Amino acid sequence: MSTSQPEQLLQQAVQAHQAGDLARAETLYRQILAYQPNHADAQHLLGLVCYAHGDLAAAAEHVQCAIAAAPLMAVFQFNLSNILRDDGDLDRARAACEEAVRLQPDAADYHNNLGLLNEESGALRQAVTCYRQAVALAADDATLWVNLAVALQQLGQGTEAAECYRRALRLQPLHAQALNNLGGLLQAGGDFVAAARLYQAALQAAPEMAEAHRNYGGLLEVGGDREGALHHYTEALRLKPDYAEVAYVLAALRGEAAPNTAPGDYVAALFDQYADEFDEHLTGVLGYRTPAMLRSLYDRCAGQAGGKVLDLGCGTGLAGAAFRDVATYLAGVDLSPRMLEKAQLRGIYDELTVADVVAALQQRPQAWDVLVAADVLVYIGDLVPIFAAAQSALRYGGWLLFSVEQGETDSFVLREAGRYAHSAVYVRELAVRYGLAVRAEEAVVLRQNLGVDVPGWLYAIQQA
Repeated sequence: MSTSQPEQLLQQAVQAHQAGDLARAETLYRQILAYQPNHADAQHLLGLVCYAHGDLAAAAEHVQCAIAAAPLMAVFQFNLSNILRDDGDLDRARAACEEAVRLQPDAADYHNNLGLLNEESGALRQAVTCYRQAVALAADDATLWVNLAVALQQLGQGTEAAECYRRALRLQPLHAQALNNLGGLLQAGGDFVAAARLYQAALQAAPEMAEAHRNYGGLLEVGGDREGALHHYTEALRLKPDYAEVAYVLAALRGEAAPNTAPGDYVAALFDQYADEFDEHLTGVLGYRTPAMLRSLYDRCAGQAGGKVLDLGCGTGLAGAAFRDVATYLAGVDLSPRMLEKAQLRGIYDELTVADVVAALQQRPQAWDVLVAADVLVYIGDLVPIFAAAQSALRYGGWLLFSVEQGETDSFVLREAGRYAHSAVYVRELAVRYGLAVRAEEAVVLRQNLGVDVPGWLYAIQQA
């Protein structure tokens, strides 16, 4: 093969590649590499063929060979990053994308992808920095503004997020995600009329968008349009059969057999959205005082014994504040990062963790003197995992203090409001099953819902 032939073959291969004839393109790339193994373009493009076939290992290998031959090609690093991301290797994907950005800092797509990788890794502030650089380079790209808005929204910066969604909509008025997400922000701010218009526009732009059906259904439910809510929830579940949150809400509305627990993503999103006004609404509007009632119950049963306290589903820290003075060490766990940010501001916790409560209990056997779950088990129907994990997590003589809404069945029921109610018989049976002693069971009013008292039970249960 003459020195000019590899370039002629490359031209033919690229033409076949662009025409979608991947088999011929692959054959030609391999012919080039048989003659010139370090041909950077052939290695890179063969890697992309393998990527298209779903062979991620071979794709990464070929693109890495291309990088070894031409280390200053930013596009090679960028495509390697995409391959590694699809393969689930986020750390290496991010490193490759960072190198692409270093080599070509004026490429908006590179900054955007680095933002996506940071976001997927939970590094939201770094993601926002990347998205800001992307929109600075390509301010006319609506999708970049939406990505920035989503990250800002997750950080609780709703005002700026809303402005970014509006920037996207000025560029692309029918951008369904921007319409839907801006609707969510306006609904959270109490502007239900504007939110409804945006959800309707999102569904006109993308009738198959399950999230818009779910959000519009939720708005209709709040407004008292039960049939409209059911229609949109049903449509959301049809479009996205694994939509656990919608299946949960539908089960509550229809009175159907309920899942054993509320989906974690649903609970986290619910309280992330609620975080800013949580304390004022709960205590001022709903008359919520469960933490104080649990503390009073504890004092009467345990005599302020104290020790290491784990606040399960701690939220903004209302229960933590009630138990801080008897805690030699106070930890909190919650699914909502935004709620934990509020709890952190109280300055009362020694440790705060984003986690599921059962997982948190299972991590530290015989570690806790007091477990507190104020208004938490209303999002968990089947309490077996809670009791099993609590029995293991408590030290001898330790206490489990919690509230539940009063249920009429022998076990638990999911009510239309989307919260579980439990019977006293069910709680007592579980305590016996796990060798725990019920030291106190009190009927109380937990809070109000639409002006009506919500009856509940308070429990003080001891590891005996």
